[in-house]
Amino acid sequence: MLSSKKIILVFIPALLFVILVLFVRIVQYEPLFPDIDTEELAKKNTGEFIIPILSQDPVLGDRKSPVTIIAFEDFSCPACQQQTAILDNILNDYEGKVKIIWKGLPVSQFPYPSKLVHTYAYCANKQGKFEGFKNYAFTNFANLSEASLEHIAEEIELDNKKLTECLEASETELYIENTKQIAQILNIQAVPTFFINNRQINQPSTQDGWKTLLNL
Repeated sequence: MLSSKKIILVFIPALLFVILVLFVRIVQYEPLFPDIDTEELAKKNTGEFIIPILSQDPVLGDRKSPVTIIAFEDFSCPACQQQTAILDNILNDYEGKVKIIWKGLPVSQFPYPSKLVHTYAYCANKQGKFEGFKNYAFTNFANLSEASLEHIAEEIELDNKKLTECLEASETELYIENTKQIAQILNIQAVPTFFINNRQINQPSTQDGWKTLLNL
C-alpha cells in the first residue's frame, strides 16, 4: 500500500490541475446575454461604445455581405414599415452586398403595447421564420393584438408547443430588455434608427437615397 505521504504527493498535483482547468473554463465562459450595464461591454480602447450584435438578433440578407446596417425598429411604427419596404427592395436588388441586423425596439403603446409583438418576433426567429413574421406584422402594424399575433403564428406555421415555451421563457424577456438598454445607451430618441459602421445615419426616404448612401 502507498504511504500517506505518497498519497498526498499524488493527490495535491491532481487537485491543482483540476482547479486550473476549472479556472480556465470560467475565464473562457461567455454568458448567453452580456451584462450591458458594465463599462467594459463592447467598447474599444478609446471608450467608444460598439453596438453589440447578439446571436439572437435576426439577420436579413446574406450574412457574408460586406455592408452591415443595424436597424432599430418597432412593428407598430408606420415609418418603420415604409423603411422596411425600401430596404427589402435593396436586399433583393443587391443580394450579397448588404445585410441588416434587426433589433426590435418596442416603444408604441397604442393601439396595443408593442412589446408582445416583439416577443412573438423573437420566438419566430428562434424557429427560423423571422422574415415571414416581419412581413405579416408590418402589414398589420395597426392591429397587432394578441389574436392577430396568434393568427400570424398560424399563417407562418410556427410550432405551437415551441412558441408557447418561448413566450413564457425568461430569456425572451431578457433579450428584449437588453435591446432596450442598448438603445438607451445609444440615446435613440425615435424609431426607425439606423447605424452603419457604428455611426447613426440620417436615413434616406427613398430607395435611390439608400443606394447613394450605400454606394450601390
